[in-house]
Amino acid sequence: MKLVRVRRIARLGQYVYPASCLVIGAIVWKYPPSDHLFVMLAIGAGVLCMWGVLRIAFRWLEDATAEQSRLGKELIQSQKVLALGEISTGIAHEINNPLNIILREVELLRTQLDAPPSSNDLGEIRDSLDSILGQVERCSEITHKLLDFARHRRPVSQFADINLLMEDMLSLVERESGTDSIWIVRAFDDLMPMVKTDPPLLRQVFLNLLINAVQAMGKSGVIFVSTYCEDGMACVEVRDTGPGISPDDIKRIFNPFYTTKPPGDGTGLGLSVSLRIINELGGSLCVKSDPGEGATFTVRIPIDH
Repeated sequence: MKLVRVRRIARLGQYVYPASCLVIGAIVWKYPPSDHLFVMLAIGAGVLCMWGVLRIAFRWLEDATAEQSRLGKELIQSQKVLALGEISTGIAHEINNPLNIILREVELLRTQLDAPPSSNDLGEIRDSLDSILGQVERCSEITHKLLDFARHRRPVSQFADINLLMEDMLSLVERESGTDSIWIVRAFDDLMPMVKTDPPLLRQVFLNLLINAVQAMGKSGVIFVSTYCEDGMACVEVRDTGPGISPDDIKRIFNPFYTTKPPGDGTGLGLSVSLRIINELGGSLCVKSDPGEGATFTVRIPIDH
């Protein structure tokens, strides 16, 4: 029973119990027993004792409720501080890596330009400039993903074919992955109905899940993609044959900037953005994984949202 409900019952008891005793006293007064005075004194003493007990209990409940409210606010505040610390650490980590590389390349360029550069030096200078350009583009990508994470665009609902949306993203991933050793197995439900959702947002989620699956498997593996309907929901399942996710990592995998990939391979925002999008679409995104047995991500969205 909730603490608030107990408090209400105690508050009600402060008045119900004395009232009931008064009713009993009135009945005894009207139909008095042989020892009328003794009965009335006993009833009065009982009323006072129970009323006092109820008053004390009610005050204790008030104090407990206030303490619960205070602890709840402190817990929420500590969670906010913890989340902010994790996000700040993630941002610093993701930005510092490119900046360190840029700093190193700039120092190398300054050393090479102290004297007239030779033809070999010019080649190294071009490589350094290309490296700086790549790191600047990475910083730009991080800031853009940060803006996407912070921006809450209202979904625009329209009817869409889930199979077609997923097929478009699969074709894109197959072209961009550049490897023939990763196989994609499709198991689409041909009877999948049209779903009322936001197609661009859903494409972004599918693409994030597919890219994660490709990167998790490395150079070879199989990705199983299936669609089906269940309990009035349109479901999309993406399963890979990678190394899987450890129990410690799976608890934090949807946290912003949390990633198990090597530095430079991801910002740790893809899954957190995907989770937010699916929640805005009225659905759910869950993951199941055992170490060494790959990972399975399941997207569930209402057919008519």
